[in-house]
Amino acid sequence: MPTKTQPPGDILANALARYRDGFDPALIELPESAVFPGLIPAQPATARKARTTGSLLGRPAPRFVKRGRTVRYRLKDVLDWLADGDTYGSTAEAGRAAS
Repeated sequence: MPTKTQPPGDILANALARYRDGFDPALIELPESAVFPGLIPAQPATARKARTTGSLLGRPAPRFVKRGRTVRYRLKDVLDWLADGDTYGSTAEAGRAAS
């Protein structure tokens, strides 16, 4: 079980190891500091704003869980959010899609 003194990178590594071992990702909860920027390339302040606006990096923000005053993200929701992102073969293709 993660402790408050465990570095976010260690928490993320342990969660991903459990996921690879077959643990259900819907049951793995991560603190905001492990998700941002560990899995999602944004700063925690951007994540906090995204929870208010509902939008992160130009698309709907990943779902989160409140445990009292603590915000946590289920690994499944983060992986789904990452998988739903648009992919491109070149920057020209990405530029055409943005316009």
